[in-house]
Amino acid sequence: MTQKQISVAVTSMTTTRDRGANLLQAENLVRGAARSGAGWVVLPEMFVYQGPYDTLYENAEPWRGPAWQWMSGLAKELGIVLFGGSIAERPEKAEAIRTGNHQGKNKVYNVAYVFGRDGKEIACYRKVHLFNLKTPDGKPLYCESDGYLSGDEAVVLEVDGYKVAMAICYDLRFHEFFAMLSRKAKFDAVVMPSAFTQRTGMDHWEVLIRARAIEHQAYFIASNQTGEHGPGKNSYGHSMIVDPWGHKICDTGDLTGFALAPVSQEVLARYRAQLPAISDRRPEVYSR
Repeated sequence: MTQKQISVAVTSMTTTRDRGANLLQAENLVRGAARSGAGWVVLPEMFVYQGPYDTLYENAEPWRGPAWQWMSGLAKELGIVLFGGSIAERPEKAEAIRTGNHQGKNKVYNVAYVFGRDGKEIACYRKVHLFNLKTPDGKPLYCESDGYLSGDEAVVLEVDGYKVAMAICYDLRFHEFFAMLSRKAKFDAVVMPSAFTQRTGMDHWEVLIRARAIEHQAYFIASNQTGEHGPGKNSYGHSMIVDPWGHKICDTGDLTGFALAPVSQEVLARYRAQLPAISDRRPEVYSR
């Protein structure tokens, strides 16, 4: 199925340790966006549960567990493409041994699933870069490596005729990651669920998103958490869509909710024709 223009919804929510309330909040956002005409809906990172890293494993999902089934069913019921934010997922037993995640280490993957309009899984991406932030006096503030395992595979999928690259939150800071993705396939959009912090987000969130969109002449579709998840854990919000010229075309601000904007193949083609930066690349020089 190829469409020239898709209505895309980015969402912003405040996830806490209350799984039931989190899922209800997410469902209301997805249903509201679908009622407003969204063909694609993007949830934020870790939308099912936000809590201390030492509680992640017990609150994480098994492979294709309840959250996976919930996302699949909702995508099918509403007839949308659902980029299911990301969830904490336990490694399967054999893989846990391979990654060293055994003998009580109890770490999980940060996994983003994508579901088609028929409810079938069409992609799965495991976050590659783990965020470890300290306070000015050196105390750990966010140390994802305490609770998470790193993924090691890049994902570019095709949806409705668009090549879509997947990223999660901290991946945004690594331009080499996006350069590698572009070598894998010339992508038309990046979809990135996030829980980008208030502290770093106010200075870096929008400028990095706009930079990546401009660098790759692609849409950047980012859904971020907002507000306070627990003591000392605050997210910046401002879920947004940026077009291939670097224009911000929608933004949720610092509130929970969703925002809609069109993604257009015609716009992609026009900007790429005006400034042929992609075809002017010199990879034979960059690799020296």
